[in-house]
Amino acid sequence: MHIHSKLIAVGIFFAMLSSVAHSQTTAKPAASTKSNTLTNKNIIDLQKAGLGNEIILTKIAQSKCAFDLSTDGLIDLKSKGVSADVIKAMMNKSESGTGNSSSATTGQVKSNSAGNTTAIAHAVELMNHVYVLQKGDQSVKPLEKSMAGKRTRNYGFKGVQVLQVDGANSGVSLATGDVEYFLINTGGALPEVNLYILKSAKGKREVESMSVGTFEGAKTGEKHQVPVNISKLDNGVYKILPGKTLEKGEYFFTTKPEATATSFDVYTFGVK
Repeated sequence: MHIHSKLIAVGIFFAMLSSVAHSQTTAKPAASTKSNTLTNKNIIDLQKAGLGNEIILTKIAQSKCAFDLSTDGLIDLKSKGVSADVIKAMMNKSESGTGNSSSATTGQVKSNSAGNTTAIAHAVELMNHVYVLQKGDQSVKPLEKSMAGKRTRNYGFKGVQVLQVDGANSGVSLATGDVEYFLINTGGALPEVNLYILKSAKGKREVESMSVGTFEGAKTGEKHQVPVNISKLDNGVYKILPGKTLEKGEYFFTTKPEATATSFDVYTFGVK
C-alpha cells in the first residue's frame, strides 16, 4: 500500500506539471495575437478608467488607429462619456491616415495664413506639448513626446548628469531652415523650457545637463543648449523662437520637471 500510494502521488505530480505546461503553451499564442490598433472601444475603456484627456490624446497621436467615425459611432462615443476634444483628435487622426503613425505624421493642422495667429494658436490642442510651425506649408504639428531619464557617470574627479532618451533618431524630422518657430499651450502660465542639442550613441540620444568636478566645481549644460526667446502668441499659447538657426542633428525640449524626478517628458525632433 505504501508503494502504491507513492506511485499515485508521483502520477498526480506529473499530471499537475503537464497541466501547467499546457496552460503556459496555450496562453502564448493569445498574447502574440493581441492587436495594437486603437479602436473606439479602446478609447471608451481609457475614458472609463479615469485617464485624463491629455493622456488619451497623446495615446491617439502615437498609435495606429482604426476608428469608427460614422454618425452612429460618434453618437456612441459621446454617450459613453468621451469628450469633444478626444473625438476631434480621433477625426483629425483619421483624416491624416491610420497606418503606422507617430506625432511626426499625425495631428497636423494647416493654419489659414502665416499671420493668422488665432488659427495657429487653435491648432495647438495638447496642453503643455511642444509643437512646430513649419515655413514651407505653414502647418502646425506636434513634436514627438518621449520619456527621458537621468543618468549619472563618474570620471575620476568629475561626476556628470546625463539626460537620455531611447532611440537614435526622433520620429519627427524637419528640414534645415524650415522651422518658423515652436509653440506651447500652457493655459496661461509662462513656460519654462530648455532646448538641448543631443548626440546619438548606442541606440540612444543624450546630453550632458550638469557636471560637478573637484577642481572645476558645478557646471550646468548650457553649452549643449540652444537659447530661446519666448513671447505670447494668444491666450495661453506661447511662441518659442530659437536664438539661432538649427543645424542638422537631434534635439529635444524639456519643460520644468519636478526636482526629485528621475524621468520626465521631453519633446523630440531631428533636423535633416
